[in-house]
Amino acid sequence: NLEIEIENYSPNLSEAATMNARAFFDPQAALNTSILSSNLPVTNILQTGESNSQITKSWSVNPSLQENLPGGGTATLSLNFNRISTNGLYVFINPVYTSTVGLTITQPLLRGFRRTPVERQIVVARLNERISESQFRQKVAYIVEQVIRDYWRLAVTVEYYEARRLARDVAVMEYEDTRRRLEEGQETPLALASKRSDAASHDQALTQAEVQIVQAANNLKRLLAASVFDPLWNMGLIAADRPEAPNDAKQPSASLDEAIKTALERRPELEQLRAQAQQSSAEVRFAQQETKPAVNLRLEVLSTGDAGRVYALNADNSVSQTPDPANPNYGGLAKSYSAALSVQHPSIAGGLEIKLPIRNRAANSQLTTAELGSRRVQSQIRAAQEDILVEVRNAWETIAAQRRDVEAATLAVRVAEERLTAETAKSAGDSSKIELPRVQRDVADARVRELQALIDYRLSQVSLEKATDTLVDDQQIVLARRQGNK
Repeated sequence: NLEIEIENYSPNLSEAATMNARAFFDPQAALNTSILSSNLPVTNILQTGESNSQITKSWSVNPSLQENLPGGGTATLSLNFNRISTNGLYVFINPVYTSTVGLTITQPLLRGFRRTPVERQIVVARLNERISESQFRQKVAYIVEQVIRDYWRLAVTVEYYEARRLARDVAVMEYEDTRRRLEEGQETPLALASKRSDAASHDQALTQAEVQIVQAANNLKRLLAASVFDPLWNMGLIAADRPEAPNDAKQPSASLDEAIKTALERRPELEQLRAQAQQSSAEVRFAQQETKPAVNLRLEVLSTGDAGRVYALNADNSVSQTPDPANPNYGGLAKSYSAALSVQHPSIAGGLEIKLPIRNRAANSQLTTAELGSRRVQSQIRAAQEDILVEVRNAWETIAAQRRDVEAATLAVRVAEERLTAETAKSAGDSSKIELPRVQRDVADARVRELQALIDYRLSQVSLEKATDTLVDDQQIVLARRQGNK
């Protein structure tokens, strides 16, 4: 069924929305690089000696990894690698490699702690998944009910067509008999005109009955066909089954109170409203958090390591041009990175940021709106419970009324068949040739009414099954779990 296929996309879309919301907590990797070459004039001979330019060359590579933490905080792990060389006279490590390893954590302590916009979005998205699943089950139950109703509608329209055909044949026979009697002077032209009109009316009723068969078959095909190219559209449909007569074994096994309890527990409309109530509660909790002051804690830990080409110092502490490989800082980028990881030179920083909203009307308005929305959903739940209560009671009481209707229709058929038996026995004697077809017509009409009563009785049972949300289970339909639903 295409409607079920369309509805089946909703749970998948809701699951994708949940995945999108959770993506906020996916780590983010970043890489920043830079290169610099500067040539500056000097104003002091002590900077570069006899050179009239101070030349500095550097490059840096800064990879980082950031992740948003549950609870509203963020953690950033950063690395910094750079190399600097210069022609300055007083630099005894040249070029110098500097590596920095840092961890920075920021965490809200009041507003934004735990109840963040993203976490609210995740809660809402998860509940939307439940709502979509419930709506899908509701759509399946609706389609199953429509298939059952259209199937029995097709069955009764075929029977009705046969009854109308017999009625048309009787009307034609009555017209011919009246015309004969008019020729014999026993009837008036007015009577003949009345019979002609009656025959025309039965022709029209027969045509309408044929149209009803076509419409009932097409409606049923619409529910069963997979597409406009389905071979089912070119096939004829015949309702081969007949609804069973009422019996005590087919009566509802549960009491009215049990049926009401089952409906209130299982109905998808209530399940959807309960999920909406949980969404509203999440909105209220978030809005309450937003009315608090913002207190944000920031902690930062850094470790720095340096290495490079180290030059020995002269006796007067001036920098010589002789490398000093024995110096602990002598080395390259790997040496500076190793020094940073060994935490030889740690730095720790902390801070607290406080923001106090004045009046805070926006947050208070948001909280009021969320609370009103939550109370409205609770009222909707109570209203839906009352509607379901009425629906279950109506379906339950309708079953008993329809059963009495079936009994009356069955009795009418039996009386009509007894009359037909008697008329058939008389047909060999003096009985009129028209009277037997009339009785056959009456029997056909009685059988149509009996079939309609049986169908109405069966549909009243279907209505109760739908009202208690047991229709899909009673039809032994299994809804497969979606691949992504774990």
